[in-house]
Amino acid sequence: MKSPLRTEAGPLALGRVNKREAAVLNFAKQCQAVTWDFSKDGGAIGDITFGAKLPAGAIVTGLWIDKEVAVTGATAVTLSAGATALTAQFDLVAAGTTASRALAGSATAIKLAAASELKLSIATSAATAGKATFYVEFVKKP
Repeated sequence: MKSPLRTEAGPLALGRVNKREAAVLNFAKQCQAVTWDFSKDGGAIGDITFGAKLPAGAIVTGLWIDKEVAVTGATAVTLSAGATALTAQFDLVAAGTTASRALAGSATAIKLAAASELKLSIATSAATAGKATFYVEFVKKP
């Protein structure tokens, strides 16, 4: 008899869902994560893109940062989706190890008109070390 504890990935984890489940998931909050790693992405002043996009019509409802390696050097960064700033400039060096971020302009949500690539803009001074993952929570109309 098989153990009642499931050890293999289910259909949802493998991306195989039926039409009913897919319809329910379209209304669920979703998350896009991007990781900036100084050793791979560098830390020069300017924009760093990740190849990850948010869909057109996405409504961003939250942002979190998880610093895995202490960040040094960069004093002001902004996370954006295309031309739309998702955060105001903040000090990534001073940010906590795991911290939520306020959306730009004290918004409670930001709606994107078009599909937009996530980017991190480094300003003021270059980063010299660090690694951080940015989580963007959003909902979209099915």
